[in-house]
Amino acid sequence: MTEHESIQAMLALMAADALDPGDLRRVQQHADGCEICRLELQAWSLYAQGLPKLPQPIAPDGLIERTRARIIEQHAASAARRHESRVLAALVVFGWAASLTTWTVVRVLTRGELYVLGANLVSGVTWLLLSTALVWMTAAVAAAMLGRRSEFKEAL
Repeated sequence: MTEHESIQAMLALMAADALDPGDLRRVQQHADGCEICRLELQAWSLYAQGLPKLPQPIAPDGLIERTRARIIEQHAASAARRHESRVLAALVVFGWAASLTTWTVVRVLTRGELYVLGANLVSGVTWLLLSTALVWMTAAVAAAMLGRRSEFKEAL
């Protein structure tokens, strides 16, 4: 960014008296020698002078209290969603850990062979498929229960 461009970016701030003394001096020196910046500064100054003359809106009664209450309510709802997400993640991890532990115990107790309907249930692939289906069904039930709980809380 050139010096001219950086000065142009500060013209509106100068018109609004929002520059520190060093930048104010820098912009003023540049505007004294640059016709384009001087004209733009004059336009910004007119805008800045006219702004206080515009009617100021009045905030409705209770706006701050209603806004604060809504922010607190949204924060609580967000915290509840984060908690529910952590619960679901913990359930998934618990399901996989329980499945792996059960697979190890059953494999040791049956010496690696447990046939049901011609399929060895303790083989790695079969157990993985069955436990994955079980974990997904458990997660779906947990999600449904948490959803119902949220609906119930909203109804109150």
